[in-house]
Amino acid sequence: MNLPEEPADKRSKMTTSVPDCDEPREEVRCKYFLQRKKRLCKMTVGRGKFYCGEHEVIATDDDGFSTSNPDRIPCPLDPKHSVSSMKLEKHLRVCNARVKDQPDYIQPGINSTSDNECDAGGEKSINSCKLADVPLEDLKFLIGKIGEIYETDSRISSLEQLLLEHAFFKEQLTDKSYGPMTLKHVIQLASLLGIIEHEHFLQSDTAFVEFGAGKGQVTFALASIIQQSSELTNSKVLLIDRASHRHKQENRIEDRKIVHRIRADIADLELSKLNMLQSSKRVIGIGKHLCGAATDLALRCLVRSNHELPPNKGEECRSEGFVFALCCHNRCDWRSYTGKKFLLSKGIDQSEFDRMVRMTSWAVCGSGTSREKRKLTDADDCVKYGFTRTEREDIGRKCKRVLDLGRLDYLEQNGFSAQLKFYAKSEITLENVCLIGHLK
Repeated sequence: MNLPEEPADKRSKMTTSVPDCDEPREEVRCKYFLQRKKRLCKMTVGRGKFYCGEHEVIATDDDGFSTSNPDRIPCPLDPKHSVSSMKLEKHLRVCNARVKDQPDYIQPGINSTSDNECDAGGEKSINSCKLADVPLEDLKFLIGKIGEIYETDSRISSLEQLLLEHAFFKEQLTDKSYGPMTLKHVIQLASLLGIIEHEHFLQSDTAFVEFGAGKGQVTFALASIIQQSSELTNSKVLLIDRASHRHKQENRIEDRKIVHRIRADIADLELSKLNMLQSSKRVIGIGKHLCGAATDLALRCLVRSNHELPPNKGEECRSEGFVFALCCHNRCDWRSYTGKKFLLSKGIDQSEFDRMVRMTSWAVCGSGTSREKRKLTDADDCVKYGFTRTEREDIGRKCKRVLDLGRLDYLEQNGFSAQLKFYAKSEITLENVCLIGHLK
């Protein structure tokens, strides 16, 4: 059977839509030079353009207009992206960078510093000063002061181990399918949850607040324990994190009423104004590896929540304790650090604090030399800043503990009894110290 012939105009449209294989269009790459990668951008660009959509706004002339497309200008709210100048007014109404209405419990910078703290030495950080630029005599003088504080204070010179395991992790700890890295995290989680149980924090009518929750591994374990226990009635877990993560562990919890995630920076969180805490009698803070300043922000958040309770709350819903696994002291900063008064009383000012913060990395960073140099030399005998690797590791650990001592002093002054414990062996993690606190 002969099929009807297609109209000529339709045949022409079909044939013109197929590209000519003999003359492929040459792809033009973006001409923006990426300084960090030391190469040109590899993204393709549109016809007649020199830059891709990402870098079109960056490659501008002196007047701020794109050299590739004069119609596009940097967004006034966020110059990382561009917008058509003709559609600027409309874009500003829907731009993701626009200022949004914040809930009552968000108060920018409320936990960054305390009202009664003195920022002696100025607020401007001088962390940009490299240790290599510090005279060796000044560095040794500071290390001498740190060593004296460390040796004379029994709270840190004789730390005890508190290695526990919660029953929830019994099967996971013996699971042979786990790799070494996964098992290390399980051991740390088991110990932290064991400490929470040991300190009698697992009670009814309790709101557990995980600061810097990330994907919520601690929350998942804690919420699972709450679900399985008939004694932990009216208890819940709140996750605080400023980022939005994929594959959140709390999504695996069947009872969605006991877990709540709040996207907020700890520096801006006013805990006493969270309505979801009204049905709880106590708050317990938790954190697994709260990096540097995040620990200070979380401590101040808990302390401030007790000071600013509404009059009708009485003794209810107070922050009664916390367990924080400490981490990354090199990310502490003078403004948010809670132990400023303690360090100043010991003759350590902001400039020396910044040097201490840098030296804390000596405890965990290894030799600090490249692989090539480690092959040629003995890393243990490598001398940097006038000290061997072993000496630097010891100095770094002492710097960490003295910074923690300042936190203990801050907590003592604000109604908490606190102590430091080794919650894991150094073979599991070098950041193996946790801070435990109880309301007096």
